[in-house]
Amino acid sequence: MNALAACLCLLFGAYAWAETPADFAFGMALETSGSAALWQLELPAAVYQRVRSADLGDLRVFNAAGEAVPHAFLPRPADEKERRAPLRLPFFALRGDAATGVDGLQIHVERQRGRAVVNVREGEGAARGSVLLGYLVDASVPDEALRAFRLEPARGGEDLIGRLRVEASDDLGQWRLVRREAPVVQLVAGGQRLEQLRVDFPAERAKYFRLTWAPGSARIELAGLLAEPAAGVVEPQRRWHEVAASALEEGQGQYVADLGGQFPVDRLRLTLPQANSVAAVQILSRASESDPWRQVAARSVYRLGPPGEEIVSPDLAIAPTTHRHWLVRVDPRGGGLGAGKLRFAAGWLPQRLVFAARGPGPFQLAFGSARAANSAYPVATLVPGYRHDDSGLVGELPIAEAGVGDVVTLAGDGALRQAIDWKRWLLWSSLLLGVAVLGWMALRLAREVSPARGDGSPKKRRRIGDGSAATLRLNRARRPPQGGAATARRGPRLESDQQSPGGSG
Repeated sequence: MNALAACLCLLFGAYAWAETPADFAFGMALETSGSAALWQLELPAAVYQRVRSADLGDLRVFNAAGEAVPHAFLPRPADEKERRAPLRLPFFALRGDAATGVDGLQIHVERQRGRAVVNVREGEGAARGSVLLGYLVDASVPDEALRAFRLEPARGGEDLIGRLRVEASDDLGQWRLVRREAPVVQLVAGGQRLEQLRVDFPAERAKYFRLTWAPGSARIELAGLLAEPAAGVVEPQRRWHEVAASALEEGQGQYVADLGGQFPVDRLRLTLPQANSVAAVQILSRASESDPWRQVAARSVYRLGPPGEEIVSPDLAIAPTTHRHWLVRVDPRGGGLGAGKLRFAAGWLPQRLVFAARGPGPFQLAFGSARAANSAYPVATLVPGYRHDDSGLVGELPIAEAGVGDVVTLAGDGALRQAIDWKRWLLWSSLLLGVAVLGWMALRLAREVSPARGDGSPKKRRRIGDGSAATLRLNRARRPPQGGAATARRGPRLESDQQSPGGSG
């Protein structure tokens, strides 16, 4: 039992062997000022250049006592919608005959010294009138899609109820319907105010918009008008790492690039060495030099135009990958790339790390280990009430921003090499020793409870015939010779030491 207890102590000791900063190659000091429970930081490029695991499994946060604290990774930021301020656009009243409506008006716009001059004439045969038919909105200056108009009535205190029709055009001749009958309401009663002065519609890009009142609807005079631009998609800010691609001697038109780290790349940028160049390329990647190449994309890249006015190919969006080595194959039919070096740049969204400020500070970020396994929590486990919406990360506790210091060497390259894992060997040795001890104890217990053998006690005799005890004896008997024939040997015969009843023996 003492041996078994010692074995279990060794076993639990192996499990309790905690990691320390000395188990990692590099570290960075984390700057925290305040009493926040949760802190977050953006991982710098130096981390991706030195970690061994592509999933950042060999990354830890330690407190001043050398204890690892809980940490998690936030989801990668997604594309966001840009919310722009409303634009005040010029508008012009359209007046004419109510019978013919706006379709009987001939509208012409001239640009004079940066200003728009609108000429409105009624068609031939139409009776002249001065009824307010609607408004013409000049949206040519913003030159972007709009999604709504905000009306500012000339008399803000009156009750207004109407229905507005919105049309769009680029030449003032052909109009397309954007919104059929949008309600416009302004009511004031008992100190309460009810307003519906915003007219929304699907995002529309046009030079001109025409606002007209539906038949039978009240005509509302406007003192001002604001236009809401359509929300544009804004990509989050990426980090870029650029290297010079080297030409392969054995393969003409092939260039290799080593990023020097495991960045989560999702954008590529190729800069051709000479102006006025166009090339069709294939882009391949691999994680290590021993892996086969895998095609990522195929496209045309260009660099055209005079200096200062060049037009270059846009960035290439790819599926996120942490591959370090890249290969660019150029189609030789276009004459290659010419003299100079191809510039290869990779863009990525840096991940954000959240950790709990447990224990004494200052805290330290450690990374780079050939033996560490991933120990990150799911972010919903670490951050109470976690959710992510348009305003960003939301939780029950505020998350403060931590600063990051310079890279320092901890264990150095020794932590990056696959050294003997003494912890694992001790764990397996403890397990084997425990099995051996349990087996020895089971064998000893079996011997103690089994019946004694070979102690000189009389053996049981087999009973035959009438059931009396008998000793079996083997002998060989010869048959008596008959008629001078050769004797034959008989087989073994069982005889009893006791004569059977009624026999002479």
